[in-house]
Amino acid sequence: MKRHLSIFMAFVIVLTLVLSAPMAAFAATATQDDISSYLNDLGSFMQFIKENYAGDVTYDQMEEGAIQGILSSLDKYSTYFTKDEMDSFMESTSGTFTGVGLQVEERGQDIVVVSTIKGSPAYKAGIQSGYIVESVDGKDVKGMDIADVTNLIKGDKGTTVTIDFLANGKTVEYKLVRDVISINPVTYKIINGVGYISISEFNGNTYDNVSKALDYMDQNNIKKLVIDLRDNPGGYLQEAVDVAGYFVPAGPVVTVAMNSGNETYYSYLKNPKYKIAVLINGNTASAAEILSGAIQDTKAGILVGENSYGKGTVQEVFPFSDGSGMKLTIAKYLLPSGRSINGVGLKPDVEVNDSRVFLPQLIYINDVKKGDTGYNVKLLQSYLSLLGYYKGEPNGYFGNDTYDALISFQKYAGIPATGVMDRGTVDALSYFYGLTLRNDAQLDKAIELLNQQ
Repeated sequence: MKRHLSIFMAFVIVLTLVLSAPMAAFAATATQDDISSYLNDLGSFMQFIKENYAGDVTYDQMEEGAIQGILSSLDKYSTYFTKDEMDSFMESTSGTFTGVGLQVEERGQDIVVVSTIKGSPAYKAGIQSGYIVESVDGKDVKGMDIADVTNLIKGDKGTTVTIDFLANGKTVEYKLVRDVISINPVTYKIINGVGYISISEFNGNTYDNVSKALDYMDQNNIKKLVIDLRDNPGGYLQEAVDVAGYFVPAGPVVTVAMNSGNETYYSYLKNPKYKIAVLINGNTASAAEILSGAIQDTKAGILVGENSYGKGTVQEVFPFSDGSGMKLTIAKYLLPSGRSINGVGLKPDVEVNDSRVFLPQLIYINDVKKGDTGYNVKLLQSYLSLLGYYKGEPNGYFGNDTYDALISFQKYAGIPATGVMDRGTVDALSYFYGLTLRNDAQLDKAIELLNQQ
């Protein structure tokens, strides 16, 4: 299967791999000099392997492997995508997909519903977290890879998928009509008179949703903002530039330095109206660093938190005609001051360590009791440890120490002290865990600094 770039751009090495005419293979008695001369051409190299390899191999396999090898030799961000990987990548960055709106995780041997996207078919149908996917359109998914299960659930808009779930010990069937689902990466609220806007990624919906958040702030006469870019891996460059136009004073936002020349993106904001503190950490990367760095360089606000990741390069995705594709580093970027942060990251103006401890979401699937083992027991122990009740190392075995710790927690929470992790206990553990996340030293410092201005 031949792969060609579907845009007007020459990629000579790949095209050589695809189009070179193979020459006749040479005999096993050929000399080393003959081999070296013969294998100067990559197409001939593949022909040689095809006719001499002691196993089954296809040109498609070798072609794909060669492209993977070339890209992996360049940098850690350039990569080859199979068709399925390409579809998943484009879906994740676009912010939209066609499906039913289930968010699932692989927990042990089960595919478990973590949540449903608000407004989606699954949300409207009332599907709850903790439901276990048993089958999709009659196909048993027990033991299947999570990617294969989600591919079964996805499909064209308007088509129907039948999903059987194990819920509260019983199998329940849902017939859901697939629809286009939009992912909103922006959340916002007001904390003690200061606006808080969290941006989890820069997908195709970021700018529009930041606009809505700012409308809300303006309606409430909010002039001080915390922009939370912690754990934001980046995304679309243009979305970050567009968002910067709300905060960065008129002038350069970022300059993209390519082999063909430089391209500078600008803000046209004449009168910035917000006092800004931006939260960053070691997972703030790429487009998130562009926004953070532009705010820092132009003195539009201050950065609070920990040093950012340091991804100062730009990638572009190039699709091939067979549905596969590649992500290729095409440029480096420079912040308004002219500095590059590649491999260095952004140093916060005010350094504050993150006080929060993150654990996977605790989901009620069934009762967990003494003698049980596995993922859910280990997660229970982790929650009890964070809350100060379990003293050992989480090991996944529900023994006497876990039982005693759980009894102590249940008494403190004012729920029946049964020593069993039932639905009520899961709710209580989740509530008290949520309280620990409110002890956010970085956010508290950002609000304090804004209120001093």
